[in-house]
Amino acid sequence: MPGVSLVSTLHDSKGWCIDPLREHAALFDRLYERRIVAVTTGTAPAVVEALQETGWLIVSPRSKVGVEYISDSRRRVLRAGLDSGSAFMHLVDMDRVLHWADHYPEELGEVTKQIPSHKFLIIGRTERAFRTHPRNQTETEALANRVFSLILGRDVDITAASRGVSRDAAETILNGSRGSFFDSDSEWPALLLRAGVETGYAEAEGLEWETRLKRQEMTLPDGRRVDVKEYYESNPESWVYRTMLAHRIAKAALETYRGARGS
Repeated sequence: MPGVSLVSTLHDSKGWCIDPLREHAALFDRLYERRIVAVTTGTAPAVVEALQETGWLIVSPRSKVGVEYISDSRRRVLRAGLDSGSAFMHLVDMDRVLHWADHYPEELGEVTKQIPSHKFLIIGRTERAFRTHPRNQTETEALANRVFSLILGRDVDITAASRGVSRDAAETILNGSRGSFFDSDSEWPALLLRAGVETGYAEAEGLEWETRLKRQEMTLPDGRRVDVKEYYESNPESWVYRTMLAHRIAKAALETYRGARGS
């Protein structure tokens, strides 16, 4: 069976990923033939050193910092995967794959083995894993998922941003993808649906909420420290932000499927 490369994106100015990178390097060595990451200009030098020490190839130049550049970073690391000669790629954000490796390593291995069986594999969350996320995320992402599910004709979770990608699928994506922010969550599978590319679907427990890997608490304007999940669920700005992202993802799904997006 063809090997799979792990391709990922990372912004880490604090160093939260250094210990998990080292802890799971041996696991990643067993599961993937190579590892490639697009890091931001704001990522700490110590993090870059840890990536290099643990076998990651770093895409150059570094990505711009900001949520509006996420889809561009994903395109760049997908291109790097193609240029490396990878037959199949597992694209997943770094915080998610490190959490997955920490809590469900056997499942991560089983999902990785499924990737070469599909031209494109959407990897979503189980119902339990989905419900571990804050409500401002679940209630808004559910709407984006519903839009794409109606287009596809079956229930799928597209907003976990974990994908198995063949070379053919990657070329189709890179030829047609134009979105920013998290538009790629829906734009990519919609492009492939229009092109008739075979697409599979799998769900994973390991894609549960991963943010506690990076932070446990947030600071309120009055200086009080609160649990990070409580902060996201009670902060109106967090709901507005997630609503904006969900609207973009849903709109990208429909416009891309209808061929209404400009190049």
